[in-house]
Amino acid sequence: MILAETFPDILRTDVPLGLMTSFGIGGVARRFIQPRTIEELAVVVAQFNKSGTRFRILGGGTNLLIKSREITEPVVCLGKLRALSLDGERVRVEAGMPLGRLVTRCGREGLAGIEALAGIPGTLGGALMMNSGGRHGWIGEVVSEVTCVDAGGLTTLPAEKICFAYRDSGLRGRVVAAAELLLKRADAAGIAMRRGAVLAEKRRSQPLTAKSAGCVFRNPPGQYAGQLIEAAGFKGARVGGAMVSPLHANFIINTGGATADDVLRLIEKIREKILKNYNVLLELEIEIW
Repeated sequence: MILAETFPDILRTDVPLGLMTSFGIGGVARRFIQPRTIEELAVVVAQFNKSGTRFRILGGGTNLLIKSREITEPVVCLGKLRALSLDGERVRVEAGMPLGRLVTRCGREGLAGIEALAGIPGTLGGALMMNSGGRHGWIGEVVSEVTCVDAGGLTTLPAEKICFAYRDSGLRGRVVAAAELLLKRADAAGIAMRRGAVLAEKRRSQPLTAKSAGCVFRNPPGQYAGQLIEAAGFKGARVGGAMVSPLHANFIINTGGATADDVLRLIEKIREKILKNYNVLLELEIEIW
């Protein structure tokens, strides 16, 4: 493999992925590549594109269920791309930066606008891809531009060309390398209070400390998936080691030793009953490998 000759320091083989996901579930990556810089990422992507090799991108592993099998496609992990720089109200940050760390750092710098992301796990890249947020706000609202890696190298997209939407963006299918956020100056103490209030609300209503991948299903138009699942009597329902959270019905948690098959079987039970009871087909929010 040419990549092994070019970057022997960033290529590993037969890497277990379960510990790299918030579900704590996953098989083994036959080839695992972890670029240290955006430039290395660009070279890796270019080599794969040139050879026609399909590959997978791994961020924080927080919106992901990996089946218990060997992942034959190379897995490119962005976990080391965490650089951050400030220029007034502009924040330049790489895709592997954990969201929690980003929210805290910006707050300490007196930069407001992303407090709504408090309590959301994962990394910036994944947050941009699915426009993470909630009723307090979305990350797409503060994005100035996003830098992606494609066959031609690095490409910078202005926010108006990305089409941020509910749990979606025009970044799907791209490799996000970095972004520039445009925030607003504010009192650091006030930012901390707003961030704390958002986090406290989520702690009351979501199983933040449990092994899960966050909300499993997207909310149907005009409805809430969690309310439908709860009304159908699924809170606390189990298949093997997978259980619907008693706190929030749109979360499936790994109670210990859950397999991907356990989670998938529970997902199908939920979808079948919601379709039967309410004529609503729930769409997955999590990604499945």
